[in-house]
Amino acid sequence: MFDLESESHYRHKNIGCAFCWRYILPTRYFRMAGNALKRLMAEYKQLTVNPPEGIVAGPVDERNFFEWEALIAGPEGTPFEGGVFAVRLNFPSDYPLSPPKMQFLTEVFHPNIYPDGRVCISILHAPGDDPMGYESSVERWSPVQSVEKILLSVVSMLAGN
Repeated sequence: MFDLESESHYRHKNIGCAFCWRYILPTRYFRMAGNALKRLMAEYKQLTVNPPEGIVAGPVDERNFFEWEALIAGPEGTPFEGGVFAVRLNFPSDYPLSPPKMQFLTEVFHPNIYPDGRVCISILHAPGDDPMGYESSVERWSPVQSVEKILLSVVSMLAGN
């Protein structure tokens, strides 16, 4: 029987074992995706039990928790007041270790929103130091962030805060 814990397997596994590529790596991927799915399901439950004011969010299809849509009400006292803005969030399989990608589906004119709708805010930038030196590492994504915090950050961005 092939022993995955043996010294000989340990020595060759970094080379590219066909067994590992076929059986072990997909298991690790699905384990990561499983952890992400559990986290996303918990966040969805929290957002439905206690939704932030002016925000509705959830999976596009309950068979795929890695793609969400949200509706964000424009903050009062801003040019966005009275508007409802649709966004899409795409989560990586290693969420919450990596941030989701976010894109406005509704056309919005704002300096932090690209013409194609992608959002540029610190909370959505990958962990680590900013090579350009504009953001500190505490402003960037970390696993303690959540969908709710992302959406509230976008509301704050629209409000000019």
